[in-house]
Amino acid sequence: MILFSFLPKLLPIMRRLFRRLALVLVAALLVQGCSALRLGYGNADSLARWAIDQYLDLSPEQEALTRERLARLLAWHRKSQLPDYLSVLRQGQKFVAGQPTVADALALGDALIRRGRTLAEQATPDIADLLATVSPEQIERMAERLAEKNVDHAKEMQLADGESGQRKARYKRILERTEYWFGDFSGEQKAVLRRLIDGQPAGGQFWYEERLRRQREWLDLVRLVQRERPPHERIMQLLRAYAAGFDLPNDPAKRVQALALRRASAELAVAIHALTTPMQRTHAELKLGDLMRDLSELSQDGDPSVPADTGSTGVKRGGL
Repeated sequence: MILFSFLPKLLPIMRRLFRRLALVLVAALLVQGCSALRLGYGNADSLARWAIDQYLDLSPEQEALTRERLARLLAWHRKSQLPDYLSVLRQGQKFVAGQPTVADALALGDALIRRGRTLAEQATPDIADLLATVSPEQIERMAERLAEKNVDHAKEMQLADGESGQRKARYKRILERTEYWFGDFSGEQKAVLRRLIDGQPAGGQFWYEERLRRQREWLDLVRLVQRERPPHERIMQLLRAYAAGFDLPNDPAKRVQALALRRASAELAVAIHALTTPMQRTHAELKLGDLMRDLSELSQDGDPSVPADTGSTGVKRGGL
């Protein structure tokens, strides 16, 4: 359950330049079915390059640099990270099959966040090289694109409708993710889910303000690099400092609030798990087993000599 609570937040460590790649490599990777997973992962470098171009309008030289570095990053990711993601999915299977606690939910969320940080750290030198080439015009384009996306995000989160609107939007998101993993919920289960969400802080406005904070800090960083043209090592220091403050705000009061909202999400994950039937939990276990098989096969890059990991289900399904 905690998988669909944390997956959308897993990866955006380096904000928009890296967010799209990360979503392709992990979030979308773990949420989509096997056909979409293989198609998306096979084209991850092209999709990420396209997304970066939407924000920067890459020059030919920047496009060549981005193409080279993304291909290298994806090769590293396939070899070293996909096998590691299997351990997170095994953790998810134990969560689904057992009697999970809030501590279990928080631990699973932390495991996902750590994988995102690892990916961001690996990409930091390449991001530093690209930032060293960015022009003032590209920075302004990025700022405009971020502002446009913020408008869309605020609408999706129904921020203008206050806490009641935010809860409606949250209910819709969580129900969709829940039913992806566990199958259709009954009317009674949906009613209980709605009551659970209504009993928690909405959180949408807080996370939106955090989103804006991260964007301001990101744009400040990029403008500083463009203005001062510091050496490569200094740019990497700036990127790592930005990443260190990404997950939680530095302001003590806001940090307390962020941690409280994270715990509320973990409590909700455990409560929803308790609503599910044995058949629904089996449905989720099979979904996770399918993903484990697909990740294992992707990490082997078609090597038939290594058997795919089928997870706790012990079943290796046939081809697509």
